[in-house]
Amino acid sequence: MNRDLVAAIPGALILPDLAPGAAALMESAVPDAIAKHGVERLLGLGAAEYLGGSAFNAARIAAFLNRAENPLELAFFGIAGAVGDAYPHLEALRGWQVDVDGVEQSASPPATCLAMVESGGRTLLTASGANAGIADFLARESEKLAVGIARCDLVHVTSYLHPKAPALIATVLSRARQLNPGLLVSLDPGAAWILPGGENLTLLLAQTNILHLNSEEFAHMGGHDTTASLAARLAPSRRLIVARTHLGATVYEDMGDGALEQKTLPDTPLPPAIVDANGAGDTFCGGFLWHFATHANDPLTAARRGFLLARTKIVQNGPLNSMVLDA
Repeated sequence: MNRDLVAAIPGALILPDLAPGAAALMESAVPDAIAKHGVERLLGLGAAEYLGGSAFNAARIAAFLNRAENPLELAFFGIAGAVGDAYPHLEALRGWQVDVDGVEQSASPPATCLAMVESGGRTLLTASGANAGIADFLARESEKLAVGIARCDLVHVTSYLHPKAPALIATVLSRARQLNPGLLVSLDPGAAWILPGGENLTLLLAQTNILHLNSEEFAHMGGHDTTASLAARLAPSRRLIVARTHLGATVYEDMGDGALEQKTLPDTPLPPAIVDANGAGDTFCGGFLWHFATHANDPLTAARRGFLLARTKIVQNGPLNSMVLDA
């Protein structure tokens, strides 16, 4: 759960006095104190403020879609940071009728992303905030989290930067599966977990049924030619690889005999103007998962819904809201 500040200014405008060691048009980690000062600076320059984070963005979309005839029961697990005396992420989730019994409140601020956007790209300064406590939370509350997740039919996992997080999450998921063997696990590992790779990622993949990858991540993990071996690294029950691109998406489904069935959405040209692509992948995942949870035998249509929502998202600033989805 992140707090995003987005300003249409060159990064070089404020980097010299805010974060001298950071490079323009790159992403750099900064301490919470610098992020706090950066929030004040960017708000003074007219920055837009959004509640974000990969899992939170996906939950937002699922919650907005959930006003259907047969709504799902939704829950969130994680750490919520404080903004002053308030917990805006928790307030939003509760407003969307999402169960937050699995969310721990932290006195630290939410993870913060300061984004300075210009024609050549984005300069990002990120601070861990409350997310720095994720390893302690996962270890300390492992059994409670496993019991809560075991109540679910499907759980979606997104990445934390802490190096111990993947293995700790894999332990929680393994225990949840002991309690609920039918649990399905969706994973959007992102570059933060894919690029380091190693044993931690292997442990997490072994608990995963649905693996979400963007085009760069898919290529890094071997691309189309290695989908069978990649699927073999997933949990032995239902296996799906959902590879999304800027133009469409492909679903690779293990049919039970080791062979993968490939279904692809037709390519769709990009819109003439992309306003804000931040969070488009999370929007895709939220739309895909909500549809998949209600129509598990039709993953390609789930991918189509996720893709159309992501397309709607990139032509507007900030995350999608319920009014856009209602329209």
